[in-house]
Amino acid sequence: MAELLTLEDSEVHIWCTDISQVSSALLPSYLELMSDQEIERNGRYRFEHLRAADKITRALARTVLSRYADIDPADWSFTQGEHGKPEVSNPGIKLRFNLSHTSHMVACVVTRCHDIGLDIENIERDNDVLAIADRYFSKPELNQLFSLPADQQQDRFFDYWTLKEAYMKADGRGISLGLGNFSFEIADTISISFSEKIPQDAAAWRFQLFHPNDTHRMAVAIRTGADNQQELVVRHFEIIPLQLP
Repeated sequence: MAELLTLEDSEVHIWCTDISQVSSALLPSYLELMSDQEIERNGRYRFEHLRAADKITRALARTVLSRYADIDPADWSFTQGEHGKPEVSNPGIKLRFNLSHTSHMVACVVTRCHDIGLDIENIERDNDVLAIADRYFSKPELNQLFSLPADQQQDRFFDYWTLKEAYMKADGRGISLGLGNFSFEIADTISISFSEKIPQDAAAWRFQLFHPNDTHRMAVAIRTGADNQQELVVRHFEIIPLQLP
């Protein structure tokens, strides 16, 4: 097993896998890492490419977590929170994680003790994104979005969308929060505000946006607490699970 990595409380580590670079010869090894429940769920996917992507996602989570604790990737156990968010359930392990994937990439974010959420999106997908914004975004976000030149609006849509997804995953309640009940302002720093329907302290949250490549946008949300003014230290890694260097 590789030497364990250090992860400070102020650090966030993001691991990405390019699905197209994963050899099909590795997929049986990924299946061996999965729990019976994960294998059963994997078998319910109708299409082989979806089953393959799920295997890669499970292998990424398990092998990444084993970079921080002396636990074999197959020996991780997980539980689901009240709203279905997966969490590590191995006794004595202080690690939090979150997963996101598109048809081309899988990403896993890890931190020590804070609520964390990650979202990655393919910005070239064929959707009427401005119609989606008009339906789901808050009024301040819409005002900011449509004040931009037309050729910048799609990029800004994905800034908002990934931030919203990351926040909802970090909070744990997901879509039940209502996408219009919280707003992001994107400037030199990224800030959030809440309607009266979400009684939270905006100062407790930190956010960052990333461009892992020309076709993807990624955002991370972390609840550090209002008294914690430390900046996030984010490190990025690229990995193919179980592939030797």
